[in-house]
Amino acid sequence: MIGILLARGQVVINVQLPAMGLVMKSQLWNLTIINTSSSDIQAQVSVLFTNVANNQKVFSGTSKLITLSRGAKQVTYNDVLPVTYNILNTGYNVDAAQEGFLPIGTFDVCYQVIRINTDFSETLGEQCETVDIDPISPPQLVSPYDSERVEITRPLFTWLPPSPYNLFNNLQYDYTLVQVLNTQSAADAIQQNIPLYAQSGITTTSLQYPVSVAELDTASLYAWQVTAKSGGSPVSKSEIWSFRIQHFNPDTNKVFVQNYYVKLKRENDASYIECKGMLRFEYLNEWNDKVVNVKLYDISSASRQELNIDSSLVNVDYGINFKSIDFTIQNLLVNKHIYQFELINSKQEHWYVKFEYQQNN
Repeated sequence: MIGILLARGQVVINVQLPAMGLVMKSQLWNLTIINTSSSDIQAQVSVLFTNVANNQKVFSGTSKLITLSRGAKQVTYNDVLPVTYNILNTGYNVDAAQEGFLPIGTFDVCYQVIRINTDFSETLGEQCETVDIDPISPPQLVSPYDSERVEITRPLFTWLPPSPYNLFNNLQYDYTLVQVLNTQSAADAIQQNIPLYAQSGITTTSLQYPVSVAELDTASLYAWQVTAKSGGSPVSKSEIWSFRIQHFNPDTNKVFVQNYYVKLKRENDASYIECKGMLRFEYLNEWNDKVVNVKLYDISSASRQELNIDSSLVNVDYGINFKSIDFTIQNLLVNKHIYQFELINSKQEHWYVKFEYQQNN
């Protein structure tokens, strides 16, 4: 059995971590170790990662046996290979590879130099640093685009996750929407103004502006931002984007509603249109189907309720079809709610359109 003798002070550890851009395990092993004793030392270097927020130990690593000559030794990654890593908390997505990514967050990184003898182990020196490990890429906003004029008063906000995505622990998002005053920049408004709408703990990369709050208007400039959180702690913020609601005069609205046929898409993307009673859509029937299946979902809330509609309402011919469904007849839809219409053909291809239903006055 090997005993442990504590005799700190025989070596001095100078940690040389990068000031910015610490993301890989290989970057941990850049040290200067000064042997202050009168003889060479056979030792191992160990590292322990601890979450600052909750004091949970995340992982440890131990180098191979290295020789520390008298004086200063510059230790690099190649000097310590192979490193034995030990995952101490399965709640963190720690990459087990030798050169894998580090977890995201704020951590205490503690090093020890341990002399290894036949009969005992002796801790010769210890040094700790606190590091912030940021994502390679923060959340990326997708829509509404920066400086866009949005055609609907309850937009669907979408973004991309930070990366590397698989290294986050219970990845969630906080969303903030503010009004920008005439004397402010978008960044000033996010920092200073009370949010018009905010939501925490979002587990998806989209947020539907809810029907439970006042709709946005054409007179204001709006700014929004998303904050990514790993294990409940903020790790990175997106850019701040701004947008306005497009103003349509009455004639423009009338033409839009009566004549516009929206193309169904194979991609279930974030865009959607206004529907005032009648949904008009264009569908390309490449398989000469006579019958297609259609579904309708209310997606204004997380429950995603499916509504019962009759597929016989849609008969298709070969080629391009221009079809209409009058939802006022069935009286199923709720004013200002967001819906997803889905068409499924014989090849099990799914075609989509999203729309905000508006009752005719």
